[in-house]
Amino acid sequence: DGPGFAADGEPEDKSVVGRRTGVDVPEKERLTRMRKKEQPQASEEEEEAYEELNFDLMTHQVSLEDLEQYLGMQILPNDREKLELSWQKKTRDPNIRTLVANEKAMEHPYALIPRLPRFFKGGAVVQANMLNLVRNYPQLFDDVGGLINKYRTEAFFVGETPDLDWSIVACEALPNSLNRNYMEQKTVVKQYAQQNQTNERRIQRRRLIEILYDAIVINVVTKEMILEKTVDVSDSNVGRQNFACVNYGDKGIRINDVGRQQRHQQMGMCPSW
Repeated sequence: DGPGFAADGEPEDKSVVGRRTGVDVPEKERLTRMRKKEQPQASEEEEEAYEELNFDLMTHQVSLEDLEQYLGMQILPNDREKLELSWQKKTRDPNIRTLVANEKAMEHPYALIPRLPRFFKGGAVVQANMLNLVRNYPQLFDDVGGLINKYRTEAFFVGETPDLDWSIVACEALPNSLNRNYMEQKTVVKQYAQQNQTNERRIQRRRLIEILYDAIVINVVTKEMILEKTVDVSDSNVGRQNFACVNYGDKGIRINDVGRQQRHQQMGMCPSW
C-alpha cells in the first residue's frame, strides 16, 4: 500500500510527462508583453549582451498580471520592485538559460511561477501561509476540515510562506526519483544537477507551502493540475520523523506525510530552481 495517494481507478498513462498547455499565438504575445513589462529597463550594453529568454518550451508560464487577474492577489509595490530585480537576475543566470533552452529537459513538464510571501486582498495584507491559502481557495482542497485538524499544530501551518522570487519548477516528480525514499532522492538531485551543469545547492526541494502555492496558482490560472500522476515529497517536517507530501487527486489537493525510509512507485520529488 502507498502513502494514501494512489490514483482513483486505473490511470490510462503512468508516464510522468504532463500535458502541455495549449497556448495560442495571441496568448504567447500577451505573455511576452507581460514579461517585458515586468522586466526593468536595462542599459543598451546589457540589452545587447543578453537576448530575451524564450520560455515557450515550458508547459506553464504565469505572470504577475495573472496573479492579480485570476487569483485576486494584489502585489505590494515593494514586492513588485524586488520581483523585477529577481526577474532580471534569473533570466541572466547561465544555468537557467541552459535549462530553459534544452529541448530534451523540457520534455518533462516545467512551470514558471512568481511566488509571493504575502499579497493584498479584501482590503488587507494576507500572509501566504497554509492556513490562509486553504481559507482563500477551499474549493481546491480535498477534505479541508481534515487537513486543518491534522496539521494545525505543525509549525508550517502558519509559520511557512513562500520566498519572494520567480521559480522554475517541475510539474511532476522526476522519473528517476520515483520509488526512492527521502535520502535516496538526494542522490537523484546530485545526478540531476550534473546533467544540467549546475551545483546541487542550486536545486531546491520545495517546502510544503511552496508546493501548495504552486499547485493553486497553476490550477486557477491555467485550469490544469500539476502532481496529477506523482506525489512530491516536501522538505517540511511533520512531527519529528515524517515529511509532508502532496498530490492532486480527483477531489482536489491532498496532503499527507511519510517517513524518511518510505518508498512508493508514485512518490518522488520535483526540483525547483
